[in-house]
Amino acid sequence: MVDTLDDRLSSTVWEQNGKIYTVHTITALGGDHTELEWQISDAATNTILSKGLISDPNYDYFQGSLAVNKSGQVVIGYNRSGSGADGKISIFAQTFNTVADSLVSTGTFLLKVSDTDAYHNGSVFGKAAAGRQRWGDYAQVSVDPTNDAEFWVVGEYAREFNSPQFGHPRGTGGSRWATWISSLTLGAVPEPATWTMMLLGLGGIGATLRRRNKLAAQA
Repeated sequence: MVDTLDDRLSSTVWEQNGKIYTVHTITALGGDHTELEWQISDAATNTILSKGLISDPNYDYFQGSLAVNKSGQVVIGYNRSGSGADGKISIFAQTFNTVADSLVSTGTFLLKVSDTDAYHNGSVFGKAAAGRQRWGDYAQVSVDPTNDAEFWVVGEYAREFNSPQFGHPRGTGGSRWATWISSLTLGAVPEPATWTMMLLGLGGIGATLRRRNKLAAQA
C-alpha cells in the first residue's frame, strides 16, 4: 500500500577520492519488490567500478541516501518495510569501507521503527487506504563538518494518527509523519595489509573446511 517512488537519484550521489558513489531504488520490470542498488564509478571516465544490492525477498528497501568520508567509509541510509509483525516501515543504516574500488559491509543499524503499520495520505483512520500511499521525498546522510568519522542520518517514519483516540482531541483522523535524526561514529579504517591478512585468513578457513568435508566423504 506504499508507493516507494521511482529510481531517480536524489540525496544519493557523493564524489570522493576520484570516485562517484550512488544508491537508488530499483524494481524488477513488471514486479512490485524494491531493492537498493549502490554503484561506484570512476569520476574521470564514468566507468562503473563495482555495484551491489541491499536486498531481501521478505522486505522492500527504498528512499536510499549516502555519504562518504575522506577515508572511503560509507553510510547508506534507507527505509525498509515488510509484512506481519515486522511490517512497520523502519529507518536503517548500513556502514561500509571502500576496499579495492568496492564496498565491504561493516554493520547494519536499526535507527527507528514507525509507530504504526498503517499509512493513509488520502483517507482517515478507520477507513480503507485510498490507493498507493506516497512515501516522503526526503532522506539524507551527511558527514559532520567537525568530525570526519561521524555521520548524520535523516529519515522519515510514520507517527500515530491525528485523532482523539491517539491523544489529539481536535484531530481530523489523518496520518502524522515525523523526521528522525541519528548520528553514527565509525572506527578507524583497517590498513590495506590488515584487509589482505583478513581475506587470506578467510580463504584459508574455507580451504580447510573443504578439505575436512572431502576427507569425511572419503571416510
